[in-house]
Amino acid sequence: MKTQTKTEFQNTKTQLKKHKEDIASLKREVRDLVEHRERVGGNFSEIEKKLDATEKQLRDKTAKLENLETETEGAFNDTQRLLSLYKNELSNLTTTAQRLEVKVEGRLDSTRTEFDAKLKEVQNKNEAFSTKLNEQSAKVDEFKEESDRKLRSIDTQLKTQKTTVDTQKADIDSLKSSTAGIKTRLGSAEGKLAEQNTLKKALNRLTADANAKVAFSATIIESTHVFTGPGSSHKKTLIFNRVLTNIGKAYNSKTGIFTAPQKGVYHFSFMTFGYSGYTSGAILVKNGHYQVSTWEFKGPDASDTTSNAVILELNVGDCVSISLWQGGKVHSSVFSGFLVFPTS
Repeated sequence: MKTQTKTEFQNTKTQLKKHKEDIASLKREVRDLVEHRERVGGNFSEIEKKLDATEKQLRDKTAKLENLETETEGAFNDTQRLLSLYKNELSNLTTTAQRLEVKVEGRLDSTRTEFDAKLKEVQNKNEAFSTKLNEQSAKVDEFKEESDRKLRSIDTQLKTQKTTVDTQKADIDSLKSSTAGIKTRLGSAEGKLAEQNTLKKALNRLTADANAKVAFSATIIESTHVFTGPGSSHKKTLIFNRVLTNIGKAYNSKTGIFTAPQKGVYHFSFMTFGYSGYTSGAILVKNGHYQVSTWEFKGPDASDTTSNAVILELNVGDCVSISLWQGGKVHSSVFSGFLVFPTS
C-alpha cells in the first residue's frame, strides 16, 4: 500500500511538472506573439482569439492542476495517516518482537542449561556403558578362550572315543559271530523250555486237582466217658476225636474245627445219638454264627437220634464246627464234610 501511494505521488508530481512546462511554453508563445505584434502591428483580432483560446486552455489546465493538487494532497494526507498507522503498528510489532526475543532468549537459556545437564548425564551414562562394555568384552574373550580349551578337550575325547568305538565295533563283530552259534543252541534250548513249561502246566493242574480233593468224617470214641455234656455255657464245641477220613488235612481232631483250605462250595452233615433223659441235638456253626441245628427234648423214648445237612460257600480260612445245646448231652455222634467244587 505504501509503495502504491508513493508511486501515485511521484506520478502526480511528474504531471504537475509537465503542466508547469506547458504553462511556461504558453507564456513563451504569448511573449512571442506580443513581440510579433509589436513588430508587425495591424490586425490583432486573430491573435487575440488565439490568446483567448490559449488563455481558456490555460485556465482549464490550471483548474485541472488545482483539482489534481487537491486530490494529490488528499491522497498524500491519507498516505500520511496510513504511514502513521503503519508506524504505530510497526512500533507495537517491534515491542512485541522485543518481548518475544527476551522470552525466547530466556527459554533458550533454560533449554541450553537443561540440554547441557542432559548431555552431561548422557556422557556419564556413555562412560559407564563403555566401562561395562569393556568388562563384558573381557568376559567374552575369557569365555571364548575357555570354549576353545573345552572344544580342544572334546575333540581329543572324541578321537579317543572313536578309537574305542572302532575297537568295540570289532568286538561286536566277533560277538555277532559268537551269537550266531548261541542262537542255534538257544533255539534248541527254547524248544526244551517250551516242553518244560507244558510239563509244568500239567503238574500245576495235577496239584490243583489234588488240592481240590477235600473230605473228612469223624466220630466220638466210645468209652466210659462217652457222654458229652451237659453244656456248661451257651454253646460247647463237640470234639469228634476218632477220624475216619481226612483228605486234605482240613479237620483238626483236637479242636473239632474244620478250616477251609481253599475257596469253594462245601457239603456238611452231622448226626447225634442220645438218651431221652437229656436234651439232645446239636448246632452247626460257621465262624461263630449258627447255620443249621437239630433238637430233641426229654421224653418217654429210651433214646433219640437227630441229623441235618447243609451246603455252604466258604472262603479260605473259614471255620465250621458242631456245638452242643446248653444243658444237652449226646452219646455217639458223627460229623462229615467235603468240597463239592472250588470257586475263583
